[in-house]
Amino acid sequence: LAAAQDVKKKAQPEPKTWMCRKGELLRHQGFPGAELSKDWHKGQGDWKVEDGALKGAEVPADKHHAYASRGVAEKNVILQFSFKLDGAGWLGGFFDGKEHVAALSIGGDGIRLRRMSGIGPTSKSTEIDSSKVKLDDRGWHTVVWEVYGDEMVAVVDDNAMVLAKAEGLSMERQHLELNTAGGASAYFKDVKVWKAEPDDKWPQKRAVLLQRLKKKPASLGYK
Repeated sequence: LAAAQDVKKKAQPEPKTWMCRKGELLRHQGFPGAELSKDWHKGQGDWKVEDGALKGAEVPADKHHAYASRGVAEKNVILQFSFKLDGAGWLGGFFDGKEHVAALSIGGDGIRLRRMSGIGPTSKSTEIDSSKVKLDDRGWHTVVWEVYGDEMVAVVDDNAMVLAKAEGLSMERQHLELNTAGGASAYFKDVKVWKAEPDDKWPQKRAVLLQRLKKKPASLGYK
């Protein structure tokens, strides 16, 4: 029975991408053992490796969301990871350069994409798109976040989608940050990063998606 379950698990298809094609696999980060590998930087918060997953929690005394980061040199990437909110207010990721650039946040009520600027206390955040979806915070989910040039697309469980275009997203991006805040701990596992390759069919697919999602292109940065 256990062997049959393993086969079924391995047979699960990878979540699809929408805007880009997967290029070279740059990172595939599991979390074996008991310690986070040295190529990750623990910024703020309490971070532990537990049962094959990265567990993060905000520390109130920090007065800052919890984050852990690692270098990702490619500017155009596809990020995929599984997550469990487990009582946390939200979790997500940043792609940063010398300042914050692109941000994804996921909570029990939906997902959001934001354009960031600056860094530290003076940083600014502008929400571009959001999608309401009720997520089981005790269950595992998978998000695929595509960042290419000035556009972003994020999809949770091949279902809830957000997409956006914002001036300045294509500036230099140097590292990936996983983050969480509020409530209890959040969990991350099976983090994969691919180099994003352009999909020639994206303009046509985007038009169909905007119509299906009943989004106004101008509100998402499209002309």
